[in-house]
Amino acid sequence: MKLVKLVYLLDRESIARRGVPVVGGVYLSMRNGPVTSEILDLINAGSLWHCDTNWAQFISDRQNHEIILSRDPGVQHLSVFELELIAQLFGQFEKADQWAISEWCHEHCGEWLPLDKGTEPISLAELALEVGQPVEEVLENATERNFLAEVFG
Repeated sequence: MKLVKLVYLLDRESIARRGVPVVGGVYLSMRNGPVTSEILDLINAGSLWHCDTNWAQFISDRQNHEIILSRDPGVQHLSVFELELIAQLFGQFEKADQWAISEWCHEHCGEWLPLDKGTEPISLAELALEVGQPVEEVLENATERNFLAEVFG
């Protein structure tokens, strides 16, 4: 759960600072706070949409609700800004357990909806509004990023 929360918070802070996420994906409200759905799926199943990924080359199978980095994936796909943001978030939450991070999200992520069970989508527009970014700009950035990913694979 700690990794799921940290990836969500990484995207949230990246959107707040520059209008685009680092990882991206489908954001959901769940009982223990907001998550990025794809990261949760990778942790739970090791795959996305029943397609193979290289996740297992770098991350161990989940045991006792924990995963371990088993091989260094490198940082060649991350910008200097993204690496610095990761370091800042890690510094902020390094000593916090998953429950403390979950509680922090409940208190500071206004886009999250408290739920007893199930999920509720968090739209990119809601997230942009909550972090003070212009909705149209964030949506345009996401559309452009998706288009470029499709074109260049």
